[in-house]
Amino acid sequence: MSSFFVIFHPDGRPVEPPLAARLLQRLAWRGPDGQSHWTDAHVALGYAHLRVDDLTRVPPPLTFDGQVWLAADIRLDAREELCRAIQAAGGEADQDMPDARLLWQAYRLWELDCLRHLQGDFAFALWDAHRRRLFCARDPFAVKPLYYSYQPGLFVASSDLETICAHPEIPASLPADLDDFAIADFLIEGMKLDEDGTFYRAIRRLPRATALCLEGGARRQWRYWDWPTDGYLRYARTSDYIEHFQALLEQAVADRLRAPRASVFLSGGLDSNVVTAAARRACPTTDLRAFTNVFNILIPDRERHFAGLAARGHGIPITFVEHDDWQPYAPHPAGVLLPPEPVHEPFWNGITESYRQAGSHARLILTGQWGDEVMLQETAPCLRDLVARRQFIRLGKALVAYLVADVRNSFFSLRRQFRRRFGRKHPTQSEIPRWLATDFVTRLCRAGYFERPQPSPPPHPYRRLVPQMLSRVHIANDHEYSDMAFTGAVVEMRYPLLDQRLIGFLLAAPTVPLCLDKWLFRELLRDRLPRAVVRRAKAPLPQFPVTGYIRRHGTGWAQLPPEARHHLACFVNIEALAVPLVWDARHEAKSFVDLSPLSLYNWLRSKVL
Repeated sequence: MSSFFVIFHPDGRPVEPPLAARLLQRLAWRGPDGQSHWTDAHVALGYAHLRVDDLTRVPPPLTFDGQVWLAADIRLDAREELCRAIQAAGGEADQDMPDARLLWQAYRLWELDCLRHLQGDFAFALWDAHRRRLFCARDPFAVKPLYYSYQPGLFVASSDLETICAHPEIPASLPADLDDFAIADFLIEGMKLDEDGTFYRAIRRLPRATALCLEGGARRQWRYWDWPTDGYLRYARTSDYIEHFQALLEQAVADRLRAPRASVFLSGGLDSNVVTAAARRACPTTDLRAFTNVFNILIPDRERHFAGLAARGHGIPITFVEHDDWQPYAPHPAGVLLPPEPVHEPFWNGITESYRQAGSHARLILTGQWGDEVMLQETAPCLRDLVARRQFIRLGKALVAYLVADVRNSFFSLRRQFRRRFGRKHPTQSEIPRWLATDFVTRLCRAGYFERPQPSPPPHPYRRLVPQMLSRVHIANDHEYSDMAFTGAVVEMRYPLLDQRLIGFLLAAPTVPLCLDKWLFRELLRDRLPRAVVRRAKAPLPQFPVTGYIRRHGTGWAQLPPEARHHLACFVNIEALAVPLVWDARHEAKSFVDLSPLSLYNWLRSKVL
């Protein structure tokens, strides 16, 4: 992972070099392996380099030809395919080239159309001096962060939100310059719900698969990629699907595991284990170590047992990160920067400790996150397709497979839970907590907060829910929470299951039997891990950790102090908050909403101090 910023004055006034140097200094902790910046008249770029793998040993230059200047946080997939395309178009490319140089070559050949040739995780800012064009883009799954502020005469973009806030012309005072919509989303839902939103009115984030271009006094923004809807893959044997998916998964892991050592967040579930198994096959010489979050007494938790079985099956060492002794809203460790935006998680320091421990082994962390989304069961469209094609023998087998899986693990019930969790619309007026300030609610109504349009992916003939869920804003939010700005750990998270080749396969292949109870994952693991792990049913945490803490320590820690009025008065009617906090363990999510003012207050207080 590397970090960058760009400053552009469309009105032609010069960028002061000392300002660029100050912003680079603010960015340097994210890239301790080398920093550089370049200023020329009304444009400035800064870059801080972090060595994560073998292809990031040396910081790339900001320009390769003196005409196109590039600052990027980039990791490309399908490099061999990209190199062939570049060579066929008359460019130079080989497998040993850094990703930034391949991006530069692609831009030289195809300009703004270069994005259709790129696969991977990236965010970049590119200045074309000849065309006086500023070009920025973000990857299809919003893995890499990219924020920007566009005002008359000023454009600032960065992979780090605090770096933009540090620009003297960007309004970022607290709480005056906070965004009402983001604050309301946080207080009601615990996170931002706008794809392009941040907590600052003057700063936006570029949505997934989106490009932005400033040229000739005009601004253009467009989505360059969306979910493939025309794929149709049907094999005669189910074993062919397994072999095809395994090859794609191993390539996805190998593209992300280009380092001699790496960490993996391993649970006793299927998603992280299928990624770990692919890593052991694709990169057997990599020094891989597992890290697992566990509770011993705070809440019921069997992850230590199942993750331990899995680690022994993979033949890798495992470290258990215990979370029982963490205190809610504990102060940040000395030397760790505060998150740039509030996080509604009382035990956030405990979560970030797992990143710090994993980072002590390697700067690269693999995760199996988003396996539930990519493998989501959607049976009816597949069955309808079999009926339409009059493939009745396959239909009979599919129905039997569906009924067996549904009875054994109640997956249909799990699917309904997914719809409730990820299918939420923006909050309605009926969902307003009683303690929101009346003036704040009035401002929200006048601004159209409750009538915001909902973005929707293109309709897919067989997999309607998968594109819908992977398009939800919670994906981008979770990727931000894993960024070093939030965790304080100088590490990079990589998500093999969010690979365009894998997604294309899963959107084209039949869901029955592949996605029934994650049948495909279980088949890949069947001969590698103990049966107890392979056959384990979906097992989320049985309780919120805060429920276990309250049972032992009460809710005295959850009260807002008198000085909170100064920070929250424009958003929250503090007198309407229940004192002491009423916690209903049967409806944890609903009770958790009443903690959001305290989460917001702790962030505001720490940022102001």
